[in-house]
This record gives sequence, structure tokens and C-alpha cells, in this order.
Amino acid sequence: MTLARGEEPGPALVIAVAPTLEERLRVVRLVDDQVALLLVGSREEAVALLLADDRPPPELMAVPDPPVAGPVPLAAADLVVDSDLRTASYEGTSVPLSPLEHDLLTCLLEDVGHTWPFDVLHRRIWGTGHLGGLADVQSVVKRLRRKLRDLRCPFRITSVRGVGLRLDRRLAPATG
Repeated sequence: MTLARGEEPGPALVIAVAPTLEERLRVVRLVDDQVALLLVGSREEAVALLLADDRPPPELMAVPDPPVAGPVPLAAADLVVDSDLRTASYEGTSVPLSPLEHDLLTCLLEDVGHTWPFDVLHRRIWGTGHLGGLADVQSVVKRLRRKLRDLRCPFRITSVRGVGLRLDRRLAPATG
């Protein structure tokens, strides 16, 4: 596009691929208010939104996806959360995670043993302030607790009444 002398360009469009809520919020903070922003969870989602017939042009198909480093352990070498696949793994066993389960688990893994207040969790996971009801949180926690049990991993989600949630490492049972 060529601009005439003295003509200013229109607003820029930034397309950002950010699979987690935390990454989306970070992108929003980085982008100027005068920029149009399209946030998507994957490259495929961006292509589907931008192309009317859902068929990527040949030149776009030839662009390789950026290299994936693979799952990165968060806080504990034995419990691995893969954000690309949205899975949690422990000792070779994996379970799929919903987007909310993924975001909650990665938040809790940032600081094992730290109690995260409900209002902070609501802002980080749901993107809203805590409104006093806990049904949305309890539903996600219940499913995530079951998945951690299915993995037989040493972590558990502990509720701190009236305060919030934390991820604790279970102690090994005493022998002898």
C-alpha cells in the first residue's frame, strides 16, 4: 500500500496467538489503545477467522509453524502441563484439560503452597471480578481434583475456607 504525501495510515491490526488467558491479558497490556487487536488461541483459528471459505491460500500453507519446544514443567519436574496440547502429565500418564482447568492448574503451579485468593483467581482465570458465588470455581476444581487423582500425582488442590485455593504436594505415607 502506498500513502499519498501527508496521508496517515489507518489503524493497525495486530493478530496475536495466545492460548491462555494469562497470555491474552499480557498481550492486551502491551498493545496501544489505537490498535485493533484480534486474539486467537491458535494459528488455525486465525486462518479460519480471516478467510471466508476456510481454505488457506497456498502461500500460507507453505509457512511452517514455529518450532515447539515441547512441554515445559511448571514448578514441579514431575507434573508437566503442556499448554499446546492442553494436557497434564505425570510419570507417563496424561489427561486432557479444559481451558479453565488448564488455566487454573498453571496458575496454582506458579507457586506451589501459596494460597491464591478467590478474587485473584477470578481475574486471572475467568477475566472477571469475584462476585461472591463459588459454583463456577467449585465445578472446575472438582473436575481438576479428579484428573489429578487419575494421574496418581502427589499434588492436591486444597481449599482454604473463605480465602482461596492452593496446590499442595502430598507427603509420602510413612513406612515401617
